[in-house]
Amino acid sequence: MRITRVLAGLSIAIALGSIFPRVANACPRDLPTVVGSLLEDLPGYANRVIRRSRFSGDRETYIITAGRPEFEPLPLGSTRPLPASADAPKQVFFTTLEQSFEEDRVIPRENYHWLFLASTEDGWRMVTIFTRYGSLQKDKPPAPPRETSNGAIGQAVRLWLRDCRN
Repeated sequence: MRITRVLAGLSIAIALGSIFPRVANACPRDLPTVVGSLLEDLPGYANRVIRRSRFSGDRETYIITAGRPEFEPLPLGSTRPLPASADAPKQVFFTTLEQSFEEDRVIPRENYHWLFLASTEDGWRMVTIFTRYGSLQKDKPPAPPRETSNGAIGQAVRLWLRDCRN
């Protein structure tokens, strides 16, 4: 039991990230660079959002890591490919690994995110985000996608992009 608590404490320290975000003074304009920086800082931002919005009775949940970005867009709303537009939101797919703690159990879960970003004159802005929550049971598929702009990851992305622009 002591080892479990030590490991849980170590996981929490890693998940919380640094107290001060590592956002650069100038936000990158190219999508892969901005997403790479975002995903590096996302666990710290998301964990702060989770801590600020805690309700009593919720289980302890921490975002451990975010990564594996993919930039190949999916076709939207048409069976024919639409012409690419410079104004169209950019699609990014990434995963997060989170841990929840219930009594003496550690419950890992991998979640899948579909993020839409728009480039504006003053930097990148989140349009929306969808999440497929991974199943706690290995023999079951992830849940269907849900719009999660107001969830912890959506709020964390929005805050990071705001800090990046400022």
